[in-house]
Amino acid sequence: MPSHPLFYQSLVPLHRDRHRDWKLAQGEGRHGFAAGSHVIPAVVDEFGAALAHLPIVFAPSEPRPTTVFLVGVRPAQNLFVDADGRWTGGYIPAFVRRYPFMRGEVEGGSAVTCIDERSALLSTDDGEALFDAQGQESPLLRTTMELVESYYQAAQRTERFLDMVQELQLLRNVTIETQMGPGSSALIHGFMTIDEDKLGAIDATDFLRLRDAGFLPAIYAHLYSLRAVDTLRRAVADAAEAAQDDAA
Repeated sequence: MPSHPLFYQSLVPLHRDRHRDWKLAQGEGRHGFAAGSHVIPAVVDEFGAALAHLPIVFAPSEPRPTTVFLVGVRPAQNLFVDADGRWTGGYIPAFVRRYPFMRGEVEGGSAVTCIDERSALLSTDDGEALFDAQGQESPLLRTTMELVESYYQAAQRTERFLDMVQELQLLRNVTIETQMGPGSSALIHGFMTIDEDKLGAIDATDFLRLRDAGFLPAIYAHLYSLRAVDTLRRAVADAAEAAQDDAA
């Protein structure tokens, strides 16, 4: 049986009877579930909004690489979630915002909204209701379902983007160095970026294919986002300062 996607533990179809009394936690401290991951899946539709805040890199995968936000310099460490579960970065990835919901399919291929029943964000006591007294979707749930569907559509576009990037052999392996403090640094291995030399060397036909598919903005956003490695450096410094304050 395949493993569940990142963060998810027990995905089941959302049901207005079974989940009628359930509520979803709101507030700033709701992102603790993301504290244990140094990468977060990314879709092309959000590259533009995120590029100034989070580095976007490619992770090896089959049958195609995946695009991810780099949010930490070590495995199981998210530098943008504090001890109280607050997201401290400037952009919250859509993959995080849609949790604990996800789009799924039932027998016959019909789309259905699924929910992680084991999520700590869900309870029958605290939070905002998923359904109203008549069993209809609450405004919160309707908005979330729209996000789930838009994320799914964006994920399909991202797969087409990745297929073309892979076909054109535009990726290169990289090592990212992040300063951890005076005389100390961390090397981040295992990721890839667009090779600007390879991009500049593609012929006019392939360049036009990228343009006509609408993928050039995503490529340039990815390249620009690599400057946001500085946000990781600042986050490392902030974490070290907080640790010193706690120890004092």
